[in-house]
Amino acid sequence: MSSSPPRAKGTSGATVGYNALRQATVEGAKENLVGFSISGLATYVQIPELDLCLDMGECPLSALPLDHVFLSHAHGDHSRCLMRHYSLRRMTGIERPAAYYLEADLVERARDLVRAEARFEGTPLAKLAMPDFVGLEVGAEPVPLAWRKDLRIGAFRVHHSIPAIGCTVYDHKRKLKEEFAGLPGPKLAELRLEQGVEITREILEPRVSFCGDTTIKGLAANPQIWKSRIVVVESTFLEPGEEAMARHKRHTHVTELVALLKELGPELKSETVVLSHFSMKHTPAQILALVAQAVPEELRERVRVLI
Repeated sequence: MSSSPPRAKGTSGATVGYNALRQATVEGAKENLVGFSISGLATYVQIPELDLCLDMGECPLSALPLDHVFLSHAHGDHSRCLMRHYSLRRMTGIERPAAYYLEADLVERARDLVRAEARFEGTPLAKLAMPDFVGLEVGAEPVPLAWRKDLRIGAFRVHHSIPAIGCTVYDHKRKLKEEFAGLPGPKLAELRLEQGVEITREILEPRVSFCGDTTIKGLAANPQIWKSRIVVVESTFLEPGEEAMARHKRHTHVTELVALLKELGPELKSETVVLSHFSMKHTPAQILALVAQAVPEELRERVRVLI
């Protein structure tokens, strides 16, 4: 039996060998985005500065130190290694419990999955330790990350073949209220400590948005994501003439995405737009060529490719 990685035919007739443990790095982004994202194989995007992994379709060892994992939806190429991350952390002696953020409606199903895996492996349920699943409600106030009180995470609905969500990670700060601006330090301390006056207000600055799998409809319905410094979007379909197929499969075509970005105009505040989740039929060189063909010059400084 061959131990070679799966290979798929590229459009040029060449074969494509993808290994989900061989990570790509997004060049030009302020945060370090590393990971892998090929449709049907695996998607995961690690952001070490945020102590966060977006989706867990594969679990390389580099994911183990990350204390927070967001799950966009239940398809296996995005979720199958969620429990692997949990079990490997325990196996390697990482004591701090990771937090797993997913849509609230999926939490009990995730617990069922943990129980089923334990039964399959012969682990007594009485000895089973359940991971810390945090249910996110679409449109609710962002919640703190478990081990990063300076960050918040909130969910928004996207449009896919099954229920799916995206997330935005926010920097959480406090700023002096305008009515107290200019007051000396001792007076501010008196107001806060002696009189119990709240002199600051909460500020949430969108830092990274991750959209998972979605049609262009899901992106257009969430204009707030384009205020994030970095947006990670899928672009499964790249070839001209595949737009209808993209909509049928509940994915995004690169030309649809480009049209949306151009339509946003000055409302596009994102410094970096990362394309991901490409069809496995293309070689990396073909992906780069097709993206370069589709993205106009005025957007090339922003658009990056996870490949």
